[in-house]
Amino acid sequence: MRKITQKTAEAFLNRRPMTLGNTSVTVGHLAYQDKTSPVNESTLYLHGNEIANFNFIGKGLWFTLAGWNTPTTRERLNGLFQTFNLTCKVRQIKGEAYIQTPTELVKIDASKSYVIGGGKNTSLSIVKDFQNTEAIDTPAGWVTPEEVEQFSQKTW
Repeated sequence: MRKITQKTAEAFLNRRPMTLGNTSVTVGHLAYQDKTSPVNESTLYLHGNEIANFNFIGKGLWFTLAGWNTPTTRERLNGLFQTFNLTCKVRQIKGEAYIQTPTELVKIDASKSYVIGGGKNTSLSIVKDFQNTEAIDTPAGWVTPEEVEQFSQKTW
């Protein structure tokens, strides 16, 4: 993992804003909370494009290639997944984007956003390994299908 990816992924997880080169992390409060509450949302940008978002209350990890299926975009997302101890990664095969889990390979659209950690009733969750579990343990806490379903109304 590149140092810039490692540092920004750690900042994303630890809710610390930072900018390194073409990658930045912003943190903030959800719209319904005041500025005195703890920071509860991290967003990762690459070249100004939002490529990942994590809500520490709803515990939904959203990602997108933002229409750019490039090695750098995939590397930043994979570094983020690794920091969250997730067993998936974004790959390219014959020019197409895929997400790979230990047991399967799922084609994804580079211009759409996806969530990791959804239950089988969450149509946006494309990581099928996670769809059959009751909850997923991440460093930020447990992600349940219900939490992801509630958070699935996020607009990019």
